[in-house]
Order: sequence, then C-alpha cells, then structure tokens
Amino acid sequence: MGYRRVQIALHWAIAVVIAANYLLGDDMGRALRTHLQGGEVGLFPAMMHVWLGLAVLVLVALRLGVRLILGVPEAPAGDPELLRRAGHLVHVALYVLMIAMPVFGVLAWYAGIGVAGDAHEIAANLIMLLAGLHAVAALFHHYVLGDGLMWRMLRAQSRH
Repeated sequence: MGYRRVQIALHWAIAVVIAANYLLGDDMGRALRTHLQGGEVGLFPAMMHVWLGLAVLVLVALRLGVRLILGVPEAPAGDPELLRRAGHLVHVALYVLMIAMPVFGVLAWYAGIGVAGDAHEIAANLIMLLAGLHAVAALFHHYVLGDGLMWRMLRAQSRH
C-alpha cells in the first residue's frame, strides 16, 4: 500500500521548495545582516526567500492535515524495530524543523531577532542533513532490503 497522489505531490513540492530556498540562503544571510544593520537590501532575493519559506509552512500544514485525514501506509512487514523507530524519529524531526525554520526566519527578518536568524540557519542545515539521511534510507530499503518502500512515494496508491 502506498501514499495517495496528494501526499506524493505535497512531499515532492515541499522538497523542491526547500531545496530552492536553501540555494537562496547565502544571499539571504547577507541580506539579513545588512537589514539588521539598517542598510539597504535588494528586495527580490530577500522577498523570494521569504515567500518560499512561507510556502513551505503552508505546504507542511497541508501535508500534516492530509496525513491526519488519510493516514500513512504501514511500514514494510519484517522491518527491524530499530529501523522503524529511526524512521519515525527522522520524520518527526523533519516536520518539527520544517515548521520551526520559517518561524525562525520570520522572527529574524521582521522582528530583527538575530539569534532567530542563527536558529533558522541551523534548522536549514539540519533539514538538509536529515533529508539526505531520509533519501539514503529510501535507497537502502530499495536496493538492500528490497522491500519496495521507495515506490510508495514514487507512484500513487490505486483507489481500489
């Protein structure tokens, strides 16, 4: 049993938006430092980063709502308990970070709280680390365990 189309679409949309925003992160770091020092900031890169960050927040809220309504597929039968627990922990951490990161960003940019900018940057790096671990785990399931787990997020569950 796999995920539904809406869950798959939200998963990949979030991944793409986070990756794009991560690439804009260095420019935003410089813009935030300039902004906090009262300097002029080129608005397009800064506002693009802010809007993409808010898009992440909205998409994650939608993803959590859909998750509550539709649930998630069971872990593959026979998975070791340690893998199940590690997978659950990584998913929880990703959700917490994907919510906290935009909030930290808003606090840094709009409230001028410098430490929130530091927390935002740390959260961004942790998300990249955990997303990489998440991808490696999917490949491990596919190529080493051969349990088909990766297909759940690549093709939608049929309605039947």
